[in-house]
Amino acid sequence: MHNLLRYYRQNRMKVWIIIFAVIFAFAILKVIQMQAEETKEKRIKEQEETTDNVVSYQNESETIISKGNVSETYKDDFGEIIDEFYTFCINHEPEKAYELLASDTKKVLYPTQKEFESLYYQDKFEGNKQYSFQSWSKSSNDIYIYKVKIFDNMLESGKKNDQYIEDYITIVPYKDNYLLNINGYIGREQINKKGEIEPITATISVCDNYMEYQNYTIRLKNNTDQTIILDTKQKSKSMYVTDDKNNKFEPIIYENAEDDFILEPQEAKTIQIKFNVAYRQNLNITSVNFTDIVKEGDENETYSLKIER
Repeated sequence: MHNLLRYYRQNRMKVWIIIFAVIFAFAILKVIQMQAEETKEKRIKEQEETTDNVVSYQNESETIISKGNVSETYKDDFGEIIDEFYTFCINHEPEKAYELLASDTKKVLYPTQKEFESLYYQDKFEGNKQYSFQSWSKSSNDIYIYKVKIFDNMLESGKKNDQYIEDYITIVPYKDNYLLNINGYIGREQINKKGEIEPITATISVCDNYMEYQNYTIRLKNNTDQTIILDTKQKSKSMYVTDDKNNKFEPIIYENAEDDFILEPQEAKTIQIKFNVAYRQNLNITSVNFTDIVKEGDENETYSLKIER
């Protein structure tokens, strides 16, 4: 003991330096530990994680475009069907996810499960993914659209990933439950409206609505013994749809073949034409118009056909 006290008196400065160094080192370690815990808690709070793969937001029923919220009557049911579909996709069970698609989506986009897997599932859900969703809009005719983000699992990667795949889905009533339209497909309208002039008859059967455009299925009948050209393409804006505010929307015709707009004598055929009509609330398309119809060999006389919607 005496030796210890003598050592302390002779090396007092060195002893206190060591003591302060140890205390300082412990303090630094404590700060680092606290910062690590805060970072972890912040990441969990930011993600608001509910399962390993699902990132939900408290405001998921708040509509981004239109004011208000999805009502209490619907929001839980809508959230459940969205969770179910994307959980199947994330868990690599595309056969179960396919069963939750609405009939129009199956008919128009993915007639078979194999097509669904190759055209939608495979490039979006490779690896370990997460997703989030939020109400995007609700129209006056009760079309509910949700915006979905699909991204890498941030807990697995250990870092925040700002890159994501975006999709828009529509909730479709089915019996006592709901199904989904996906991949920006809003749904199908039955039109069944006809327009007729002397050389040609045109009947719009359906309109398939997407977030970026509308696709019309039209049955054409040449009523003459001459070849009919539906659009000579010699004039601009001669083929268009109009809304109730007299706005005109032109076609997206690069996907159409030249023969789509030519009818041989007495020929009848069905074509599809896309129009550059992006989806928005309260959109009201009133007519489809062809204003440069001619008979081959008699191009000086043009005809106009208007199909009221």
